[in-house]
Amino acid sequence: AGVLSFQPCNMCCLCARRPCRVPYQAFQEAASRAIHGKHATAAAASSNGEQRAAIDSAQQQQQGEPSHPQHLASSSTGAAQQRLVGGGGGGAVAVPAVAPGRSISSLCELPFLLTTEAKSNILRDEAALQQQHVVHASAMAALLQGLPPGGAAGAAGAAAAGAAAAGDPLALSLSLRVRRGHEMEDALRQIRSCGPQELKKPLRVTFLSEDGVLPEEGLDQGGVSREFFQLLVGQLFNADYGLFVYVEESRVCWFNPASMESLDEFELVGIVLGLACYNGVIIDAHLPLPAYKKLMGLGVSFADVALLYPSLHSGLQQLLEYDGDVEATFCRSFEVEYEAFGATQKAELLPGGSDIAVTAANRGQFVELYSAWLLSGSVADQFAAFASGFHRVCGGPALSLFRYEEVELLVEGLPHLDFKQLQAGARYEAGYSASHPTITALWSVLLALPIDEKRAFLQFCTGCDRAPVAGLGALRLLVQRAGP
Repeated sequence: AGVLSFQPCNMCCLCARRPCRVPYQAFQEAASRAIHGKHATAAAASSNGEQRAAIDSAQQQQQGEPSHPQHLASSSTGAAQQRLVGGGGGGAVAVPAVAPGRSISSLCELPFLLTTEAKSNILRDEAALQQQHVVHASAMAALLQGLPPGGAAGAAGAAAAGAAAAGDPLALSLSLRVRRGHEMEDALRQIRSCGPQELKKPLRVTFLSEDGVLPEEGLDQGGVSREFFQLLVGQLFNADYGLFVYVEESRVCWFNPASMESLDEFELVGIVLGLACYNGVIIDAHLPLPAYKKLMGLGVSFADVALLYPSLHSGLQQLLEYDGDVEATFCRSFEVEYEAFGATQKAELLPGGSDIAVTAANRGQFVELYSAWLLSGSVADQFAAFASGFHRVCGGPALSLFRYEEVELLVEGLPHLDFKQLQAGARYEAGYSASHPTITALWSVLLALPIDEKRAFLQFCTGCDRAPVAGLGALRLLVQRAGP
């Protein structure tokens, strides 16, 4: 998985790409002992420092066993069924405990050992396997009905079979036909008619003329889908549509607590994000990290408010730290206000909260309840529908390998653009080479561009202005002559 190289396991072949450095059986034994706590000396490490101490202690105790790897440790939680393990830059993550006496059969059982790139490869291959399975099932169902693969459309030819209407259980792909300027209306109408199995078929997008009659020339080899998601997500997250609000100070979108749209609309947004993730398309969703924490089933706290409303977090922090008369100075009650379509609305954090003053004795409770209402309570129904839609498409076992920070990278990509990585991974044909004067001039111009123009160049070449999880080095730009 990048740093570690082991023999491929039974469950997937993406845990490693190079030959094994240590016997795989020895790795299994050492991993099993470490997880069961035989070599762990720290109990329930709650910080990276404590986890590091536990790992160092485990390594010291393994010095007398040179045949076993010395890089595994886990905090023991006694009767608990999960353990906290450092996850490579994202803090502690919960991983399932392995039953005593059972060996490790796959590195997927130890997700903290896998890099984000390795996990994304596992997710990509899981999606490919699911697509093959669903397509095979559709083809067999058509044959049992006396029809060629693709159903009735298949009788008209292979091209028609691949472009059958969305929602057709016999179709070989999820075909979305959308009009220019009506992407959201057409796409959501067709997605709404699809069942869970249809959503897992390979995606094919066709743009039509505005009258919906003539399709645009060209086949969807990935670029059309990226353009489709870019246009669709831009409309869905537009504050004018009413599903989300744009927070100017943090430049992120959050669920509109006063939205007049039905919960089905939020579920469709979740399906769209799941489809993008499932088909390997990076989108510009602008969701904050608390959204991805909630998406992975984790709780949110007062600290997460800073990622969404920094000034509000600062004000609440001052409330917690104030030494004077809290009640007389802040004049707050257990009632909060929020804006809904230009009007001010009120919500009580406790029954009768408008009559309960915030004092030095209960200010901690006020901040806790306010944070919970802001991030969860006020948008509980909207987020539940959104999460249901996302997991309906992308909720397979591979997603459970990811930490919430990694899910953000999976959906939105890397905001940082390292064009030197792009240069290092570039390939050249038709007489060009890395030392060719034209190529040298090309990279001197690209490396000197401001960030906005670099994003525009990347958008032009790839259909997305962000880097994938593995960085720009994974794009493999091909440069060749366009003429004599």
